[in-house]
Parts: sequence; C-alpha cells; structure tokens
Amino acid sequence: MKIIDGKILDIGLENFNAHPRLNENLAAATIRGLSKKTSEHHIYDASLDKSMNRGTFLALCLALKDYISSNFKDEKRIGIALPSGIAGAAVNVALQMARKVSVNINFTMGAEAAKACYRKSGVKVVISSEKLRQKVSQKFPDFPWGENFCDISDILKKIGKKGVLKKLIAVKILPACAIIKLFDIPTRGGDSEASIIFTSGSEGEPKAAVLTHRNLMANCLQMNYTGIIPPEYSLHANLPLFHSFGQSIQVWFTSIFPHKVVAVASPLEIRQNFEAMNKWKSNIMISTPTFLRSYYIKGDPKLAQSLKIVIAGAEKTPDGFKEMWEKKFPNSAYKIGYGLTEASPVVSVNLPENLPLNPYRTYNSLTRKDTVGQLFAGMQAKIIHPETEEDLPFGSDGMLCLKGANIFGGYLNASQLNFEKFKDGWLLTGDIASLDKDGFIHIKGRVSRFSKIGGEMVPHALVEESIIAALGQSESEEITIAISSRENEAKGEELVLITTLDIDMQHLRKLLSEAGISNLWIPKICVKVDKIPTLASGKISLGDLRRIAKNSK
Repeated sequence: MKIIDGKILDIGLENFNAHPRLNENLAAATIRGLSKKTSEHHIYDASLDKSMNRGTFLALCLALKDYISSNFKDEKRIGIALPSGIAGAAVNVALQMARKVSVNINFTMGAEAAKACYRKSGVKVVISSEKLRQKVSQKFPDFPWGENFCDISDILKKIGKKGVLKKLIAVKILPACAIIKLFDIPTRGGDSEASIIFTSGSEGEPKAAVLTHRNLMANCLQMNYTGIIPPEYSLHANLPLFHSFGQSIQVWFTSIFPHKVVAVASPLEIRQNFEAMNKWKSNIMISTPTFLRSYYIKGDPKLAQSLKIVIAGAEKTPDGFKEMWEKKFPNSAYKIGYGLTEASPVVSVNLPENLPLNPYRTYNSLTRKDTVGQLFAGMQAKIIHPETEEDLPFGSDGMLCLKGANIFGGYLNASQLNFEKFKDGWLLTGDIASLDKDGFIHIKGRVSRFSKIGGEMVPHALVEESIIAALGQSESEEITIAISSRENEAKGEELVLITTLDIDMQHLRKLLSEAGISNLWIPKICVKVDKIPTLASGKISLGDLRRIAKNSK
C-alpha cells in the first residue's frame, strides 16, 4: 500500500493491472476452475431440490453453449430472466462460451422500466421459464418478454440427457486446455463486453452498466485475495442474478475459484432460505440490511448454526443491528462491505479476525469499526469536494472517487451521463465518504441524500436515525420512515418526512429539539403513505421519494 501526495490512496494498482489473468475470457476461466476435481459438489438448487457436481454443471454449460451458438447466431446480446439456481448460472456461463453478452433482466421491476432496459440493450431474445413468466404476469400484466421468448425447460428437453452426457465424457477425461480447444471456447476477454447490468434505478430510470471480462475477472481476483470466502466454505446465494453481486459471486467467483453454492431463488423466501441453509450447511451469506432484518425477525437460529459469516452491503446497516444479529445468531460474524454496480461490484469489506492466512492479502488490520472495510488490492481512491471537485486530505468528508481494473468504462449509449460520471479517469461514486491512511472507507451517505439548507449540508440518513431514536422505534420488517426534500425559495431546500406511521409532528419536533437536533434538521412537512417505496434490492427508491416530496402539500 502507498499514499500519493497525502490525498490519493494506492493499493498496488500498477502491479495488479499487470496481472496476466485480467485479459482472460470468463468462459475459459470458468472451464479452468470447474475442470478441477469434477466429481466434487458445485451447486444445490433449493427450488428444484437438486444438486450438481462441477463436472456435470460444466457439461450442462457446454451443451447450452452449442444450442445458443446454433440458434442465435446473429444475436450479440441475449436476455436472461431466471432466478438464482442451476439454470440461471448455467445460461450465464454458456452465453460467454458462445461469445455472447449476458443481459440479466430484472423481472421484479415494472413494465415501463423493463421496456427501457430492452430499448437500451437492444435485446430481442430472452431465455426464461414459462413458470416465471406466468408468475410475473400476475403482478405486471404488461411486462415485456422480448421479441423471442425461450423457455429454458424446452431448451433442456431439446438438448436431452444424452447431449449433456456427451459433454460430460469430454469433461471427465480431458484437461482444461483441451476442453477449451475442442469446444472452441474464447480465451481472451480483456476489454470486450461480457455483461450488461442495469442499475437499481433508485434515482430514476435504470442505467445500462457495461461490464467487461477484465472488470469481472479483476473483481473475482480481488475477492480471492482477501480470503473472505475460504475454499472450504459454502456460499449461500440468494441474491437475484440481475443484481451485480448476485451474478458476480454466484456465477463467476464460485466457478473460477470453485466453491460450493447453495442457491435459493429469492431472498424473500425466508423459510426456504433457512431450510436450505440447514440442509446444505451454508457458511457465508451476502445480503442487504433490509433482507437481513426480515431474517433476524423470522429466522430460526437452530437452522443457521453452520453460518459463519454474514456480509451486508448496498445500504447502511442500522445502528445496533450488527450486535442484535450476532446475539441471535452467535455463530455468524456480521461484517459490512461496500460496492456498486460500476465497480463490478465489490470495493471493500471488513474481514473476520479468524480467517485463514492468505499470502495475497494486503490488509494489516482485518476490520475497523464504523467502516465498510479496507479498499481492495489493485485500486486507487481519493476524496473530492462534491461541489468544487478539489482533492481533499485524508479524514475529510467528500465524494469518494475510484480507479482500478474492476471499474467499468461507462454506461451503454449514454455519452453525457458518462461525461458526468468520470473526471480525469476517476469514477465519481456519488457517495459521501472519508478515507483513513490505512485505506478503510467511512461511508456517510449519498450526495443525492443530502440537502443544502441555509448553506448547511443536511444528511437524510442521519435525520432518519434521529427520528427513529426520538420515537423509540424498534426493528421491524418494514421500513417505516424516510426523508426526502423539495425546493424552497427561501432556504433552497426543505426536508419532507415520509412515513407509514401516524406521527404528531408538533410532538416529534419537541422530541428532536430536546435531543439537541438542529432546527435545520427537523422536517416541517410530513406525508403519510401506505408503504415506503423500495426496489427489488431492498433499497429505498429515491426517485419515488422525491416525487412524493415534490407533490406534498
């Protein structure tokens, strides 16, 4: 690790960028990973109650590759609408083998947002399942399925058991290099398109983030270097494949650096998750605080005794929740990480103290309180003033900027947006943070979740925490309080409290004042709603909040 000019943190970026595997194609890397010890268990699919070893999974991917190559010759990008499981993972791998770009469609979003995804990506073919289509159509009757809908069950019937068996024979007897040559698997990926991931759209219409082979290989290598998932650990994978981390960890990391996977179709199916966890002895789970809150309330600790590590990201962990989780699930350490789709996606993570030694780990300290962990190897970071964009010294609060092989090159067909997202080669994350000299990142909130009132920057998240504390609210499954803002001619902006609770605003203002909260931080407007709008990831929909605030009286 080195520090540049006292303002830029550099953790071996130059050396990492020279890593020979960064130019490797994901398909070839997957074959090299899965062809080792082919008889060992690879993935269990809770929806099917079916398990598959490495060799059979690889053979299935190769069979799907042949089908895709024969039937979709003219398609560059192919959509996937499948839950976490064997089929979803195999189709993603097969598309890379067939020199295609995977576009995992968020089937929990509304019809209009989905149409925007098709329009931006140019996807015409979608591989999904009739069962899923019927389920989604009950909620979204107008949900689009592309010009050519392909049922994965029909595809597998056409391939047949014999089709997979033929590939399995080759997988069992041939080394990885021979498999790659025999099946015409691309070996070089580099900066070519691998996957399009649509951002959650928390602040508006989803954006099409283009992730290259280099981006995804870099993040897999970075995660491997931390040692966060030891080789003997089973990963509990329940994040959707249209979620950047859901795809990266379930499909690529666990195939390139083979790990056992316990796949559950949805993080919302709490009982199914805990039953699968108990049956297949899951050791590590990556999730969001929103989902974990439901697990904390409804989960059975007796079924989670194998769980050793829980990593929370995507949003801030509520104060005190880490301690509450570890008290109820004493076998599992609750660790906080940080990532974003544009970083492929993981940037940092706090590590458990009992992890096995790893010669590649750059960390002197494995964890630090009130941080999201230490910056990954092969990255640079700095903090800039969100308005003037001047570089700020360590310890200062400002916008976090990143560089590294895992950082994407831009959004698809969005030149103006890309211009705004990058400055002198640095990715502007939009997150307010500070850096310490050891490379640990302190996230304070989103730039968009601050309001400038009377010349002072007011953080929405801290206002929410203050209100929750003042009202004595306990943890619940549902989010009950959110802060947004709207324009105010006199002050620039004014805060709007959006809540599902019946709140006496006069009483609340009194409580906040008595707690020493600045008057600028106390909302004067309250809007009662049936439900706080959220996205499929569990994060609050900031765009919907702003619309509610703007239209409030």
